[in-house]
Amino acid sequence: MLVGSGILGKAGGILTRLGFDTRPIMVTNARVMRLHGHALLASLENAFGPIPVIRIGDGERFKSHATLAKIYEGLFRAGADRCSWIIALGGGVVGDTAGFAAATFMRGIPYVGVPTTLLAQVDSSVGGKVGINIERGKNLIGAFHQPRAVLSDTETLRTLPARELTSGLFEVVKCGAIRSEPLLGYLEKKLAAILDCESSAIAHVSREAVRIKAEVVAGDERDVHARMHLNFGHTVGHALEAATAYRRFKHGEAVAWGMIAAAEFACDVSGLRTDEARRLVRLIQRIEKLPSLRGIPAERVWRALQRDKKSSGGRIRMVLLPRLGSAEVCDGLDPARIRRFLANFLARGCPH
Repeated sequence: MLVGSGILGKAGGILTRLGFDTRPIMVTNARVMRLHGHALLASLENAFGPIPVIRIGDGERFKSHATLAKIYEGLFRAGADRCSWIIALGGGVVGDTAGFAAATFMRGIPYVGVPTTLLAQVDSSVGGKVGINIERGKNLIGAFHQPRAVLSDTETLRTLPARELTSGLFEVVKCGAIRSEPLLGYLEKKLAAILDCESSAIAHVSREAVRIKAEVVAGDERDVHARMHLNFGHTVGHALEAATAYRRFKHGEAVAWGMIAAAEFACDVSGLRTDEARRLVRLIQRIEKLPSLRGIPAERVWRALQRDKKSSGGRIRMVLLPRLGSAEVCDGLDPARIRRFLANFLARGCPH
């Protein structure tokens, strides 16, 4: 994984030095293409010749079977075969969907990630999880398919809308919550500089989040033990996304609500101190005023939570914090207790 400024304009040379010698097919969306695609294309075409481009929709609801089919069709039209490869330019929706297309086209072809959002740079581009959403839930159809390379140009973060930047920052908060209390302290101290995309501050939290996730993934690529800690906030977060048809929340915002819920629940279940839970909630609330939970039916969230892929044999698993900087997987939680908690949490909108 390469992280730095100005990487888009050097991508062609970087990839040829890494051994790529045939032209890629680019997958992106219209907005990212307008902002960053031409710089990347110029570099790629200088190295590989004309590059076919497949444009998909922008937003979580486009992480779907229909979009996957569109990518397959674009690959066939471009004459792709088992020697072809994909370069995915964009945020998590582009990376996850194009990566799943790469995992399944002709039984698997390589892909390279070029993440352009903070969320994608610190989270979805690391670890090789690719997939799509269905009505029943988020990421229920997918695969493990590691990218051959990830090129993260930090200059792309300067073009992000504020809401996209903060959505990614919530995943950085997650990494601190499960593995690094000092990272939480840095976020608290340097939040204004980070939100202003001050170079050294944003680079520091990005590197730390990637380091934490890479360390966890290296020890558990298939998500059966410690890697599950990276799902902190995601059990309730994914359920909120599914219950609102992926339209109300950015992914990071849903995870933020999920972390708030998990922190409150952990005070009763895993012994997290109330002052530590409040510290985490205060940091989340300083980053962004989250979209409201108003009007979301508790029963719909409960059904989505039961379908979450982290559940097993009818048992609900949640990642909870015994203390800030440490996480544990709690298995076999009492469903009735979780259901009551969810109903009360949604009714209140936030913890006391």
